[in-house]
Amino acid sequence: MFSLRTRIFLFATTILLVAPAEATTSYYAGGSSAENAFNAAVGGLTLLNPSMTFSAGDLASGGLYNASGTAIDFLGFDDFVLNDPTDLTVASGKLTATQQGEGVKIAFPALGVYAFGVHISVVSSFGLWCVELSHGACDYSLTNSSNSAANVQFFGIVSTTPITAPLYIRPQAFSPSLVLPSFEAFTKVQAPAISSTPEPDTLVLAGIGLVILQLARRRVPRRM
Repeated sequence: MFSLRTRIFLFATTILLVAPAEATTSYYAGGSSAENAFNAAVGGLTLLNPSMTFSAGDLASGGLYNASGTAIDFLGFDDFVLNDPTDLTVASGKLTATQQGEGVKIAFPALGVYAFGVHISVVSSFGLWCVELSHGACDYSLTNSSNSAANVQFFGIVSTTPITAPLYIRPQAFSPSLVLPSFEAFTKVQAPAISSTPEPDTLVLAGIGLVILQLARRRVPRRM
């Protein structure tokens, strides 16, 4: 039998081997400073859509699907409560609402996207927008004071685990016409995903360690 101290050590080692890492997610909302912070945070990740623009070839009824091969869907809806699907269009590589007051739901694939960023603008006049992490709550408020390039806003997410929860962008007030000039999606290819199940090699090493500890205990002479 192992001593109490040895059993505690082995138990703690087992927990370290099988416990998954806690997810960390950061959000970036605003102008150029928010985008710069996002760009710094995605260092080491791989961009999935180098053009960062939208393609009219991805349009279908109710939205734009599998945007630039990223498996991300941009779904149009007529109003805040997302009652009726509404079409989107693409003009000069920019995803554009087909009617005033239209909102967009961004749906992510089950795996593969670890960071996402999108630019937010307006067809004309000004726009007050809510970015929602869950529908019904205005988690981040963004404002386009005009439709000039200087007033394009940015929202980004960077996570240590794949992003799967949908994102919502809707008017906060009035009925502006939404424009998403570009988006960027990143994946993680340099570091494999952490599994909650130990790899076979890890189990072999743990088993060898247990055998060595048992042999060492048998060789230690008992004190009189």
